[in-house]
Amino acid sequence: MEIKFDFSGLWAQAKRIGAERVETIDWTAATQLDPVDIELLQGREVKLEDLDVINGLLSVDGRQVLLYIPDQFKAVEVVQRTPEEGKRFHVADCKTLADMRAKGRFDRYVVTNNLSGVFPISGRNSRGQPAELDSRLLVCKNCLEKLNYQNYCHETRRTSIWKAFEIGKFFETYSTSFRYLPRTLSNRSLANEYTQDWGEISANVRRRCGFVCNECRVNLSEHRHLLHVHHVNGVKSDNAASNLRALCADCHRKQPLHDWMFISSADMQILTRLRREQSIVADDWEQAIALADLSVHGALLHAKHKGFELPEVGYEFTSAKGVVVAEVQLAWPSQRLAVHVSEGVDFPGWKVMTPIEFIEQC
Repeated sequence: MEIKFDFSGLWAQAKRIGAERVETIDWTAATQLDPVDIELLQGREVKLEDLDVINGLLSVDGRQVLLYIPDQFKAVEVVQRTPEEGKRFHVADCKTLADMRAKGRFDRYVVTNNLSGVFPISGRNSRGQPAELDSRLLVCKNCLEKLNYQNYCHETRRTSIWKAFEIGKFFETYSTSFRYLPRTLSNRSLANEYTQDWGEISANVRRRCGFVCNECRVNLSEHRHLLHVHHVNGVKSDNAASNLRALCADCHRKQPLHDWMFISSADMQILTRLRREQSIVADDWEQAIALADLSVHGALLHAKHKGFELPEVGYEFTSAKGVVVAEVQLAWPSQRLAVHVSEGVDFPGWKVMTPIEFIEQC
């Protein structure tokens, strides 16, 4: 028998005396994986033509994925010992994949959204015997160039960017481009990192700051779920006042060592709109990078390198009656040029491009 309770009266009394609802984290929701996510975590064999491409990124069933070839040319233990000797994995629809399609390559391709960076590889060992083992692999350099990831196209330290590549950080960068956010089994241990009174402590921190982000200064009084409390030193059990900062979800995910924090497109749009309404704008390139969605950073850094003027971060297209009909991540009004992560946005007299199109054509 299902028993239902109506707490509306009690909640009304609590509000009357100034009590605030404490938001909790639904850890059970974080650990309930869709069958598609379970399959992708384990790896799914695909043909190149089965892949979807979203904003230049590889996708399956609305989820961001990476692609690799399990079968190795070199002895598998050599690849395990020296990942540079192994085949590269791919994160974008780069020229290497285009070349494979053109040549009709029939390798065994596997896609996954496992963020560990460890792949099951196969082939032969140094004695010529069939063997399988787990190994790190390195990302394809052409993929980084395609996306201008971390300004790869224009940096002199390309090798450092390539070798330091982190899959979790990469997926975080482009999470707003996908319908489904990455899900991992690692979330199961996350709840145990916080103290039992964390809900009350975090609520007090946010209340004391007036629900304003300590970084970008956006006021989230009407969207309190988008204001997080950040542990500066990364230790979730250290709740000293000096170690806690109230940050909006976007500023929070941009902190060091936060490469598992994903944000939806809808939430990012709310933050961008509120910043615009509250006159939080970029006066220089550093501020533009701080305020812009991570998914357009490649285009933004490319624009800076090419000598573009400073763009408007978060721009609204309005009708003759002043009604907002579309929003884009970056815009250069004087040039009638805009960058948006989704295709299909069109406005008379403007050229609206995806970040990939901007990097390739401008």
